[in-house]
Order: sequence, then C-alpha cells, then structure tokens
Amino acid sequence: MRDHQGVSAMEPVNTRDTGTAAEAYLALEWPLALGHRYRPKQGCTCERPDCPIPGAHPVIGAPRLDEASLPCALETSPGAGLIAFTERFDAVLVPRYIGMAAMVSLDRGTPVTCLVLSREVYALLVLPATGRYAAVTSGVEVRTGEEGWIPLPPSRGSRWDTPPWLEGTSTPRTLISGDEVRHVLADCFTVTSAGATA
Repeated sequence: MRDHQGVSAMEPVNTRDTGTAAEAYLALEWPLALGHRYRPKQGCTCERPDCPIPGAHPVIGAPRLDEASLPCALETSPGAGLIAFTERFDAVLVPRYIGMAAMVSLDRGTPVTCLVLSREVYALLVLPATGRYAAVTSGVEVRTGEEGWIPLPPSRGSRWDTPPWLEGTSTPRTLISGDEVRHVLADCFTVTSAGATA
C-alpha cells in the first residue's frame, strides 16, 4: 500500500531528518512553514537573548511550504524548525505530568496523537474545533485555527510520544475529538490536585 507521494505506507517515518519529516507532514495536509533556527553559542535567530523556545517558533510572514517549495526552503534555511499551524487539528497543551498520566490512560483505549514540546509541556492533537472541550481547567491551553501553531520534530526540544502515524508505518492515525479526552484530563488534574493537598 502506498500514499499519494508513492511512499510505502508500511515504512516508518523518520522525523529526525527535516526534509523527510516535512514531506510526511505535508502528506498529512498539515499547513507547514519553516521556523527560526537555533545556533549553538548564538541562540535563536529571532535575536532575543531571552527567547523561551529557541529554534522552535514561527518566523513572522514565513511562506507556507508545499512539495515544490520545500527543497529550496530547506537549502536556504538549514537547521530551521518546522512549524505546523493548527488548522487541521487542535493542540491541547497540558503540563508534562498531566500529559504523561493522560497518555497512560488513553493508550489503554483510543491512543491520541501526542507531542512532547518541552520538559514542561505535552500537546495532545485532536480534531479541529474540538480542543475547547478538553479545556477542563486554567492549566490547559488550546491552540486552534490559522493563528495557532506548534513546532514539530525535529524542531529543537520537540519529539513524538505518540506520532500521527500508526506505529511503524506512514499510515495516518485518526484524530479523536477533544471531548474524548476531556474526562481523562479532568481525572488527571483531580488526582494530582488531591495528591498535592493530601
């Protein structure tokens, strides 16, 4: 079985290589652009000395990528982060300890695409316009629509916990509704809160 790019759907996606990863994200029809670059000893190309996510945030006005523009864009900006805009999914951002607990529970039933954004933050990817249902506390941030974005592997600091492809293949994983993760997140926050006050 092959996808529309002619790549075997039984082959795992290599997200450590920027070009290969970008092609795979484009195959998912995710709106994609190159982000800033991280330079050792020089920091982020945004030039902010206090940049909180060096090499993993958008460049203002950067053009959207497609299969035709990708090779040239990568050649002119080596090491740039990959930025996906939240038009084809909502990103539900939660503290890492909540994300880890939620994934253990969700993996027993319906696994949800999950991205580790940093040592502090997990992002659960759900169907577009449904992330609001998962906003169970003020500790949840929802990124949605064309103004929202997330960095994708191999952007600095990000990696997949549960990738958007079925394990060991390039077959897309079906996104679930934010409503399907609502109760799991609520339970995780409740248990964590109870443990903190015990």
